[in-house]
Amino acid sequence: LPGVIFQETSPGVRPSKPVTVRRTLLKSDMLEIFKEPRILEYELDIRVIAQDGREEEGKGSGVVREVLTSFWNECFSSLTVGALEKVPNVRHDYQKGEWEAIGRIIVFGYSEVKYFPITLSRAFVATLFFGEESLTPDFLIESFKLYVSQDEQEVMDKSIGDGFDFSEGDLLDLFGSFKCYKIPTKDNIFALLHELAHQEIVQKPRYIVDCLAPISNSMRAYTPFQTMEDLKTFYDAKKPSAKKIISLLSASPKPGAEQSSFEHFKRFVKSLNGNDLGSLLQFLTGSNIIICDTITVTFTKLDGTARRPIVHTCGPTLELPSTYQYYGELAEEFTALLNDKESLSFNII
Repeated sequence: LPGVIFQETSPGVRPSKPVTVRRTLLKSDMLEIFKEPRILEYELDIRVIAQDGREEEGKGSGVVREVLTSFWNECFSSLTVGALEKVPNVRHDYQKGEWEAIGRIIVFGYSEVKYFPITLSRAFVATLFFGEESLTPDFLIESFKLYVSQDEQEVMDKSIGDGFDFSEGDLLDLFGSFKCYKIPTKDNIFALLHELAHQEIVQKPRYIVDCLAPISNSMRAYTPFQTMEDLKTFYDAKKPSAKKIISLLSASPKPGAEQSSFEHFKRFVKSLNGNDLGSLLQFLTGSNIIICDTITVTFTKLDGTARRPIVHTCGPTLELPSTYQYYGELAEEFTALLNDKESLSFNII
């Protein structure tokens, strides 16, 4: 490859390659890096340039997880369609090179830091690894329910149940939005929903699957991608919930202020749901999915204007101030941090 020097190393040892991504152009920079066909042969040293042009100080696996999480968040907003679970969408300006780069990023993410974008439709991912023959009608329809909006999901659930009025406008609107103009009845509703799910999740992204599959096939060596049951278990385990995050916390607070702050923090975790839980997990670990067994919590006495939680995402470790007088103080500060994109910049080595 022009301009690329491949170093000779001992067997099993990959040469190091420094790469730089700009936070303001993170998605495009990542795609350019991973368009290089042999990029996975390197041990990548990722550095991030902040919005103000300075190099962020963070290094290591926490930075890699955060970069991957930010990359996929941008992809989900610009390259996919769907509600809770998303399917890649064909675009005229994304050709084979771009989709192959995304395939390498998928492989890199899991092989390096066990990160996988579980917001991708599980039926789409199953098609990628196991072929569409692996998709049962029930599995495909359940995945389709997560692809459509919550209102549309409720209509689908009602239509499959007993006593549904098939002339209801919401169901006809749902079918019309997917260019299906057959008249639904009790006898054909399941078959029609299966056809729509197949159209949206299997047929439309077929070109993308063809680009990704030759690259992602190497991931079949990992347990989560060997069978359909393994994939289902993996998705369920990696999705964050308040209960799961609290179970990850490992702390030995002293009675009094430390115990009180720790209880306030657990209460704050319980108050979150959906994307907010993912944002908190990203703040603590660099990743919006569960990728660690433990989050260590220690305590500081920072107070006043200096009071702030400090995170080391490579551990991961949370340094929690023990100076919160009541729950509202902690909730206000953590909410502000999660709403501030700059808080994801790395200032701690």
